[in-house]
Amino acid sequence: MNWRIVWTVLAKELRETIRDRRTLFMMIVIPTLLYPGLMVVIEQLTLFGQRRLSERPAAVAVQGADPALDAFLRRDSAIRLLPPDSATPAAVRRGHAEAAIVVPRAALGEAGTDSLRVLFDASDDRSQRAKEVVGRKLSAWNDSLIAHRLAARGLPPGFARPLAVADSSVATAEETGAYALGRFLPVILILMTLLGAFYPAIDLAAGEKERGTLETLLTAPVPAREIVTGKFAAVTVLAMASAAANLLSMLLTFQSGIFKFAKAAHVKFTLPWSTAALVLVGLIPLAVLFSALFLGIAVRSQSFKEAQNALTPVQLASTLPILVISLPGIDFNAALAAVPVVGIAMMFRELMAGTARLVPSLIAFGTTVVYAGLALHFAARAFGREDVLFGGGAGAAPKLGWRERWTAMRTGPRRVPLPAEALAFVAAIALLYFHAGTALQARFGEKGLLWSEWGLLFLPAVLLVALGPFDARRTLALRRPTARGMAGALLLALGGIPLGWALGWLQIQALHLEIPREMMGALQRLVTATDLPRFLWLLLLVAVTPAFCEEAVFRGVLFQGLAREERMWRTVGLTALVFGAFHLSGETAIRFLPTAWIGVLMGIAVWRTRSIYASMLMHFVNNGLAVVIVSRPELRRAAMSDTGEPSWVLVALAPLALAAGLWLLPRRSTAAGDAVAASSAGRSES
Repeated sequence: MNWRIVWTVLAKELRETIRDRRTLFMMIVIPTLLYPGLMVVIEQLTLFGQRRLSERPAAVAVQGADPALDAFLRRDSAIRLLPPDSATPAAVRRGHAEAAIVVPRAALGEAGTDSLRVLFDASDDRSQRAKEVVGRKLSAWNDSLIAHRLAARGLPPGFARPLAVADSSVATAEETGAYALGRFLPVILILMTLLGAFYPAIDLAAGEKERGTLETLLTAPVPAREIVTGKFAAVTVLAMASAAANLLSMLLTFQSGIFKFAKAAHVKFTLPWSTAALVLVGLIPLAVLFSALFLGIAVRSQSFKEAQNALTPVQLASTLPILVISLPGIDFNAALAAVPVVGIAMMFRELMAGTARLVPSLIAFGTTVVYAGLALHFAARAFGREDVLFGGGAGAAPKLGWRERWTAMRTGPRRVPLPAEALAFVAAIALLYFHAGTALQARFGEKGLLWSEWGLLFLPAVLLVALGPFDARRTLALRRPTARGMAGALLLALGGIPLGWALGWLQIQALHLEIPREMMGALQRLVTATDLPRFLWLLLLVAVTPAFCEEAVFRGVLFQGLAREERMWRTVGLTALVFGAFHLSGETAIRFLPTAWIGVLMGIAVWRTRSIYASMLMHFVNNGLAVVIVSRPELRRAAMSDTGEPSWVLVALAPLALAAGLWLLPRRSTAAGDAVAASSAGRSES
């Protein structure tokens, strides 16, 4: 590596970016100036809104109340009483009354309890304020009634209030401010780091392609890797500069002490410079990660607009998960620290709150460094491919109308879907299944599940192959496997299932996850057979149907689409991750890891046998075995305990079955695999 050339390229890119004053202004100047002005404006608008709401008394209608209560409310200047006929839901909904007090029955006298209802409109600000005002007055009226009753019976005022509870936070104003800062400051900081890399990466990759200057640059008598390194360093420097400028501006803004709300709430926003320095160090691998990832994706696009479209989903996928740091009850543990972007965001939160622990922090920083290295490798490979740099890659779509594209697609040679086409198909299927499949299952139960699998998974896969320019045999891997291959797949499943149980059990113990009882009860009822007809029905519903329908989508369209351009482990791994994510539920995430594990094994079997029938067999065995074990108590007790702990004897024997299965599976050399993939893609690698 000639660092002099790298430095020359870095200086050139930075100089060009700085010359583009609009970009520089939008990236650094605007956010830096924005925070003080924005915060002051927000505070002033909030005060203005509160004054507007309280400038006139709340219009309240009272119906059926004691005259004394009516007189008590009338004496308050913050309340304007309306006639009793306005105390209806319709009047409140139309805004004739902002709130209404309805007493449905007569007063019970000195010893009884009156019931009353306060009507208000939760979608209207004035109505909500009226409800708060009425609530305070009714509470005061309740106290006066109690005092009157006690006095009438000669009892002391404390007789009806044996316990007075008062809460008082032991946290200092600085600690409360640090806690609040940790809930939102990391989100803004990471978002600005991301945006700092977003536009420079597009401009230095796709932008240069569009302007036609990238080819000129790459024809210079210097190695391409040094040009790439220089570009990458420029994007990283700009991302870090943007993040540092935003961090400094936010620190100075929050520590200025100009916010009246903070003073009124006894909150003081302070952040030690040592903490800010640690946060800035943590931003370095994060900036590298974003820069490399965005460069690697942007260089595959042919224009600035195309790169924006390609990076927008990545931007959303990178930022939305970090909102988890604002949720209560989420602890910073080792598992969460290893999640990309989320781990480093949690570390920032704990640093700002002054509660950062060493081990999770080191894991968060270390894993972010690893992810940054992987992103660098991804970007370097993209810049090393001539078809990506000079067109002809997967992103080089012909500029045709929809009719011409459809005609060309129908009349073109039969092929396997591109990776982008396969991923788009699975995304559409997942969305369809989430909305339509959930509704079908909620309404029709087990029949709805059956219809969802065949109608929303299998049928779209078949239609895609039948109507698109795809070769059905290769797209769905409809190749007859050998008996030895099927035996290997069977052993792989039998060995992988106990290990999947162990993975699920260990993740529950390590992460202290709770299994929702309702969900587990529903799953147990679903796979429990009480007689032979029920057993056969469950085999059809739970074992046979997913083996056909889900495999057609995941090890069929998705796996074969990825395999045409990716190598084995990336194809297997990405398919397994998508397969595991597809089985996530709203109640818990405990199914992800065991499902992804089985997905890895099924992917290996399909890669080695080149046949979807191998994964169909494994899927059938995995799900069918669950039906058998749950339905037979003696088998269930032999497989796992009542708490779900797997039989460690079976777990210990599982690697033997795995090894035997891998040995039986046919070999598929890398060269042969590449040749097949290249043949499928209709391209040759030179």
